[in-house]
Amino acid sequence: MKKLIATSLLSIVFITPEVIAGIKEHDAHGMHHHNEMMNKHHMSIGQPGKDSEITKTLSINASDQMNFSLSSIELKAGQTIEFVVTNTGQLPHEFVLGTREQIEMHRQEMRDMPDMKHSDNNTLSLKLGETKTLIWKFTSVGDFIAACTLPGHYEAGMITKINVGKSL
Repeated sequence: MKKLIATSLLSIVFITPEVIAGIKEHDAHGMHHHNEMMNKHHMSIGQPGKDSEITKTLSINASDQMNFSLSSIELKAGQTIEFVVTNTGQLPHEFVLGTREQIEMHRQEMRDMPDMKHSDNNTLSLKLGETKTLIWKFTSVGDFIAACTLPGHYEAGMITKINVGKSL
């Protein structure tokens, strides 16, 4: 019995560094992919905006009915929008800006890593009752979305369509 315990402990000591290295490598790869996607995202729909450039403020509620209070938004390229987003529900929610393709990629990452912490300029993570602000300058013409990418929320319809037309 003592020999079995000693052998088991030795195998844990020798395997653990490899296992830990593998986990760290997987997490690093996941974050590298996430950061690449976010960098491409910034180029395709815009960039973080500045307080001094805000041209419009939009208040949006995220609810447990799995929707945002605004289902669509019409903007012009060059506008800097201040999104004031409030979680009016009991569940956590997100507000993520992107193209449909970028949101789909982010949804897959959220399925793979549901406890992912966000530090991206295009993303708000909201606890119950919390209000946060996101300032974004839309530099490209196109159809974009804001979505909650938490598993099940997007599928239930938690999406706002954003159409950015040519500037005046």
